Amino acid sequence: MMPEKRWPASEKDDILRKAFYNLRLRGITSDWANSPAPFTQLLNECQELMKLADFSQSVEEYLRARSVLRRSVEMFFTYISMSARADWTDVSPSIRPVTARGWFLGRWLPTFLIIDGAIGRFINSSDSPLSQNNAQKSLALDSACEFLRNKEFKALRNGFAHWGFDWEVVGKESYVVAYNWENDLPIVKLHQKEADAFHIITFSIIEILNDTMINPKPR
Repeated sequence: MMPEKRWPASEKDDILRKAFYNLRLRGITSDWANSPAPFTQLLNECQELMKLADFSQSVEEYLRARSVLRRSVEMFFTYISMSARADWTDVSPSIRPVTARGWFLGRWLPTFLIIDGAIGRFINSSDSPLSQNNAQKSLALDSACEFLRNKEFKALRNGFAHWGFDWEVVGKESYVVAYNWENDLPIVKLHQKEADAFHIITFSIIEILNDTMINPKPR
């Protein structure tokens, strides 16, 4: 199940560019991050890879051996589609702040957690076709995989996985803070826009891998 609204690639490029802009101070400055069309570039690379017989066969063999990957991605989009339906403005003004936080957290949680699941293994494990591809240069795909290994992103993901996070409001700005359970200290603090940027970029990576490799759509 996919989210109902299907944005054109040009609009997705705009959304991704803004997300990367919001992470520029975090040192995420790859050529892909600076691309004028990051969504289209990654989509095209993945489509070209799937035209390679050996690569597409290795992907199909991987998916046959790990059917949970397709299942987990379908559940991911199901969860996201329901979270995105919520309208935090359709409540009493007195509870809008906490409802808005819940709307963001509802979108972020599955995105951050799935990276340590089947999709993360597809991206990073040594037996994945993505790790074994030597047939074609894939600069955007390599950068996308590296993005998901970002130290601060992984720290944020761990905070969500262990339910060790908090929402802080400083003046008019909002931040999400992840904590280390062992020493009770914060391990990463991100502005709301930065955390949402991690979500947006990760969602785009998963969407493209799903549409081109995991559950490929006819072209």
